[in-house]
Amino acid sequence: MPTTRVAWLIHAGETVRSRREEYAEATYEALLDSASACFFESGFSATSLDHVAHRARVTKGAIYHHFASKRELFTAVLERQQERSVGSITQAGATASDAWAGIVAAIDVFLDTISDPVYQRLCWVEGPSALGFEDWWAYGERYEIEVIRQLLDRAAAARVLVVPDRDMLAHVLFGAVTAGVLGMARSKEPFIERDRFRAVMLSLLAGLVHAEDTPSEVPGSQR
Repeated sequence: MPTTRVAWLIHAGETVRSRREEYAEATYEALLDSASACFFESGFSATSLDHVAHRARVTKGAIYHHFASKRELFTAVLERQQERSVGSITQAGATASDAWAGIVAAIDVFLDTISDPVYQRLCWVEGPSALGFEDWWAYGERYEIEVIRQLLDRAAAARVLVVPDRDMLAHVLFGAVTAGVLGMARSKEPFIERDRFRAVMLSLLAGLVHAEDTPSEVPGSQR
């Protein structure tokens, strides 16, 4: 077979494979977009896979090609939400001028994130019922404790952190943050709860640094 013919066949095979991969990826993202909207609007229990498929304009079989169950689909939706939020929070904390500024910046981006109605309902309202409390808590630990630990590590490196046991402190702060966010999610006045949560968390965190390094003015309830 001529060399040009062989090269053409190889190129054609790569093109077909690439198009298949692109289509699969596009379908996967479309399903996550559709499922996110459906779970947000109707909740996990009331959402059917038929509904998700119809909204994504694919067959139900396309869902089962990527996900074994509705729970697995919801998990993928939750993971995408968490990955996006963790990325923005981490960047805000890491690029701030110093350890305290990093903490404040990370909290503010986190509050912006959880104030989004879609994120709030999917991750904090539907999550526990869809996955069960233990698995839902584990997902939170997987994504959020690492962010908290990075902020604590930076404070420790700057020699301003009072508590030496950063691992336990990260878990304690994660529990406090989770309780605060659940309070926001259940409140009829979430933005008021948000301001209260911010003020309390910053006051609490300011107490974890050495007195001489504590900011002269701890940011209050308003930004």
